[in-house]
Amino acid sequence: MRSISRYASLAAVAAVLATVPGSAQKTTGPKAQYSMDVVTMSGMGMGAMMGGGLGGLMGGGGDNYMLELKLTSAAPSPQQPEKADHFFLPAAKMGKSVPLVGDAPGKPSKPDRDYDPRGMEKPKGRLLMFWGCYTKAPKGQPFIIDFAKLPTAQMPANMPAQMRGMQAAAAARDANAAWWPNGQNAKQPKSGSSLRGEHRVASAYTPEIKFALMNDYMASLKVNPSEQLGAILLKWNSVPTATGYVAWAMGGMERAGQGGDLVMWTSANSKDGGTGMDWLSPAEVQRQIAAKNILPPTQTTCSIPAEAKAAAGGMMFGSMNAFGPEENFSFPPKPADPKAVWNIDWTAKVRFRAFASFMTGMGSMGAGGGEEGQPARKPKACKGPLGIPIPGSSC
Repeated sequence: MRSISRYASLAAVAAVLATVPGSAQKTTGPKAQYSMDVVTMSGMGMGAMMGGGLGGLMGGGGDNYMLELKLTSAAPSPQQPEKADHFFLPAAKMGKSVPLVGDAPGKPSKPDRDYDPRGMEKPKGRLLMFWGCYTKAPKGQPFIIDFAKLPTAQMPANMPAQMRGMQAAAAARDANAAWWPNGQNAKQPKSGSSLRGEHRVASAYTPEIKFALMNDYMASLKVNPSEQLGAILLKWNSVPTATGYVAWAMGGMERAGQGGDLVMWTSANSKDGGTGMDWLSPAEVQRQIAAKNILPPTQTTCSIPAEAKAAAGGMMFGSMNAFGPEENFSFPPKPADPKAVWNIDWTAKVRFRAFASFMTGMGSMGAGGGEEGQPARKPKACKGPLGIPIPGSSC
């Protein structure tokens, strides 16, 4: 699974470091950049996503850990494809190391990095956008986009050139890079593992990277939806290391392709503030809390307006992020003398978050867990004629 997040080029990073306002210190590098994204996942469908099958899809699915690792070099690797190893302590339960591997030379871009609009039909139906934690939608909601009234869906004549540009940009992002999970190894961490302590990343094309983590996988986030005054009340447990929360939900997907209404909702307090579906730094979270686009860490409830629930037909699939801490490392240390040039060999960024999914309109089946993070009870499923469990049934 590849991260949605994409990094700017190392050259751009170096330029930013060299021109920080108020700083006269000159820098070079970094020669290598490492990223480590750490997620605690729970809720509807998480078990299925992590290999739990139908039981994981319909039940809470338990808690799952997910790591994404990426090593990027400022200089091309003499070895193709790029290869590296991340070495863990035994408590990580990841084995001695996991292999990071880049794209083989001449290998075509993966489908998840391509976009081919050819053959797309003209969109139908409408998009109804709701936002904010309200029992009743305020005046001005929903914001409606009528797809039929949008400009023609015919693609510009120069679209193939634009597509080539997008593919080139995707290739540039992944140049001189190796990542994990990959085709050689994708087995994710086991429950009960820990990332605290020493980490080492070694390759033939970058300096050796060593750092020690103080933080660990975040506690799981459990979201419990229920009906209240015609609206959908979301309640969740307080995650100790969370810096803020954001939730979003969608409904009407089953009829959107036939020209029906697609319903979207976000907990942000403005229709243009639906941010935070992936990662936000602690500093950015604080800015977004001030802008009321992110919920503060003290908040544990939020309502999806009754109008959004009704428009979606009662059932909505939603997700929530609990943003967490971030640790940053660099080597060698920054010189104390501001006149000295800081020649950076490598930087590393480790980000943490907890993610939960939920489904409304299904009673306790839609909850990511019980009250205050207790696991939801899984209903006993009856079996159909072919011996396949019937979701939601009770014998």
